[in-house]
Amino acid sequence: MPARPVTGFVAAILAIVVAVGVYLAVATSRQENATRAAESTRAVLTLERLDAALRDAESSHRGYLLVRSAAELARHERAVAAIRVELATLAERAERAPALHAPTETLVGRVDAALAAMAEERRAHDAALLTGAPWHPATDPGLLDDMERARGELVGIEGDALAQRERAWSGKTALGDAVFLVANLALAAVLLFAATSVRHALRAHEERERERRIALEVQARILGIVGHDLRTPLSAIEAGATLLSRRTLPAAEARTLARILSSSRRMARMIRDLLDFTRVRDAGGIPLAPRAMDMREVCRPVVDEATLRHGPGAIALSCDGNLSGDWDPDRLQQAIANLVSNALQHQPSGTPVRLRAAGETDAVRVEVENDGPPIPPEATRAIFEPFQRGDVRQAGADGLGLGLFIVRTIVEAHGGHVEVASGPGRPTLFTVRLPRTRAWLPAA
Repeated sequence: MPARPVTGFVAAILAIVVAVGVYLAVATSRQENATRAAESTRAVLTLERLDAALRDAESSHRGYLLVRSAAELARHERAVAAIRVELATLAERAERAPALHAPTETLVGRVDAALAAMAEERRAHDAALLTGAPWHPATDPGLLDDMERARGELVGIEGDALAQRERAWSGKTALGDAVFLVANLALAAVLLFAATSVRHALRAHEERERERRIALEVQARILGIVGHDLRTPLSAIEAGATLLSRRTLPAAEARTLARILSSSRRMARMIRDLLDFTRVRDAGGIPLAPRAMDMREVCRPVVDEATLRHGPGAIALSCDGNLSGDWDPDRLQQAIANLVSNALQHQPSGTPVRLRAAGETDAVRVEVENDGPPIPPEATRAIFEPFQRGDVRQAGADGLGLGLFIVRTIVEAHGGHVEVASGPGRPTLFTVRLPRTRAWLPAA
């Protein structure tokens, strides 16, 4: 990228960092002030509720002394319970604000003393009624005055703290807004410069991308045309070789004919991969013709073909459990054959490739395992991409690098997935999982 766009981007990023830093600092300060202001506001409201509960407790206490009503006593007890709740809230608040600890303790002590005096007065009143002795009010009015002064002191402290936080809020907000405005103006200027410089680079990038897409489209079309044009002469070669194979020929000629037939079939698979790749690129997928089937229908022909090409013992097949499902047998045979061919390319001589099919609850698992050299970790990320060969161990080392791409495309078209596991000291294992059923869409 040219130097000017790079410089513009760096400057823009720095401006954004500054603006975001200022914004976060202002937001943090605002949040802190808002939290503290909310705590002070809640404390003032708690003190107001406490005052109302105390008045209710005193009123119900006097009402009980006058009429000795159970309803008044119940109202008094509810008021006392509300007082305890508000006092607990104030105590929690005092734990977070040391300056409130002493006045809160004073208020709690005054309230406890006033409630105790009311309770003692009710007991004396009830005892006098039972014995007929004269009774006189005993509550000290000074207790209630002291309690009100203690509550007023707390209200004053919280009110002063709230006013101070409002002033701090205003000052920091004004400073933060000013700095944030300057940072945004600087950011706008830098972005304008960067936009002017980057526009040309983006246009050049878009032009390169357009050329790349055109090249890929041309490549796909050429591959499709070549694939179609090669099929006719190749079919003639394969048909002639098949006819000749039915005759009795000398050993040397029979071996040559077998190589011709094997090579023509391998080329036919390569052409099929080319056509499938073109179809995937142009139409977005491979058409399927699913039907009820058993996975053994796919695995056994693959084993038979591998045996003809590589001899007995080249591949070991094991099938276990319910292997039925709704799939396209031709496409699955193509996918499994690609995996087996890939494994045989790397399997040491004298040991078979393991092909396993096992039924699971809602799916069927197919595994292809070989003892060849491990796949490098960096290669596994691209192993199912088209035109990957060499270290990526694409199906058929002498092929086009489309085998595993076709495998993934076919498996995903069935609603399944394929994965590979490989590493030092362990076999290389390709695993395909296919759901037994799927809501098939009609092929286009």
